[in-house]
Amino acid sequence: MGDRKWPLMLAVALAGCTSGPDFTPPAPILPPVWQAADTAASPTPGDVPWWRSFDDPVLDALEVRAGTANLDIAAAIERITAARIERGQARAAGAPQVEGQAGYSRERLGTAGIASVTHTLLGITPATTPPKGVDFDLYSVGVGASWELDLWGGHRRQAEAAQAAVEASDAAARGVRLSVEAEVARTYFQLRGLCDERRIAQDGAGLAERNVGIARTLLARGLATPIDVAAREEALRTLRGEIVDLDQQAAMAMRALAILIGATPDSVPVDPATQPPPRPLPPVAVRLPSAVARLRPDIIEAEARLHAATARIGVAQADFYPKISLTGLFDIDVLHLADFGWDARSTSIGPRLSLPIFSGGRLQRQLDLRRSEARSAALAYRQTVITAWREVDDALSASRAATARLDLSDRDLASRRRTVAMVEARHARGDLAAGPVIEARQAALSAERAAIRQRVAATLARIQLHRAVGG
Repeated sequence: MGDRKWPLMLAVALAGCTSGPDFTPPAPILPPVWQAADTAASPTPGDVPWWRSFDDPVLDALEVRAGTANLDIAAAIERITAARIERGQARAAGAPQVEGQAGYSRERLGTAGIASVTHTLLGITPATTPPKGVDFDLYSVGVGASWELDLWGGHRRQAEAAQAAVEASDAAARGVRLSVEAEVARTYFQLRGLCDERRIAQDGAGLAERNVGIARTLLARGLATPIDVAAREEALRTLRGEIVDLDQQAAMAMRALAILIGATPDSVPVDPATQPPPRPLPPVAVRLPSAVARLRPDIIEAEARLHAATARIGVAQADFYPKISLTGLFDIDVLHLADFGWDARSTSIGPRLSLPIFSGGRLQRQLDLRRSEARSAALAYRQTVITAWREVDDALSASRAATARLDLSDRDLASRRRTVAMVEARHARGDLAAGPVIEARQAALSAERAAIRQRVAATLARIQLHRAVGG
């Protein structure tokens, strides 16, 4: 009784063998805190999409459209589907394979030459004249099955690598989605800034026209020189040229935004005339480095690719060991359809062993290649993490600097507006002519355009920060 247990115990032990190294997640590389962080980091992200922090319903609608219609996102999702199909193929490789076959052939069996060995089967004696050949029909129906035992875990490692490839594709798709979301937000806020600048530049052109008119009046009275008039006309032409440039940039941004949300370039995704007023920038909420390592798509993708490369080492190692397959065949071969039946069956069943003896070094080169790919994947993972570290610190410092510049621009704009109020009051009392009032208003408009540019820059820096920390 004890002797009968040994084959079963041996089979169970072999089934538990898995060749190659087991994957271990890399040790953390990111710092405990960000070097450029000046605010407390949040340990976990919220469930709300990052772009909703800007509290802009137009942006929300654009992001939703991009998420469902953007072609890059759709292609990334299709790559996930392909990876899942390949995972199914890898899992099926270790399952029993069954196939049926049926055939008919018209055959001729000779009786001369090497075919003379058939004389005995055909009842031909030296006293008889053998026919030149025998024609017959052959009908065949059968089922064959085979199952390669995964003794060394090669199939399991292949399925493990395929699962890791699915995870890598999923992370890559999330990276594409994050990039598209960030680009939609960037383009939208740039478009808003261009439209606001265009409106202010148009107001400035109106003031410049009045300034040219005043200069011409003063020239007619002998109180100004042609040089004064030419300078003010040049300022007006400059403003008009800037308006043309702003219109061109806004049109390009509009087309880019249309493509990002899956529309055609000739569509109008937003109406610049109905944009909501700008809102204060949301507070900076920076994730802990440990959270970034778990959520940043490129880090997740690099780790998954390292996992897949490690598993493929086991696949290559399993090729060095014997392969045992169980095969079976059930076949019915008849010469006449009337003979088709159970008594015409042929069967075979049994194990088959194959062992690589000489391959010209192919198997060893394959193993060396898989090990090299795993080392490359480990280096790529480390490079990805270090790059993420730098990008987060760069984004933090850039966001802080942009916010500081925006504060200075807002203060300068407030000062210019106070100056306009004082100059207009003096003009209303008759203490000043119209020229200084126009100049003060033009200076205020220039400060307002600068503040708009700084607000856009601060917003783009905040978007880049969200992208750097993984959303």
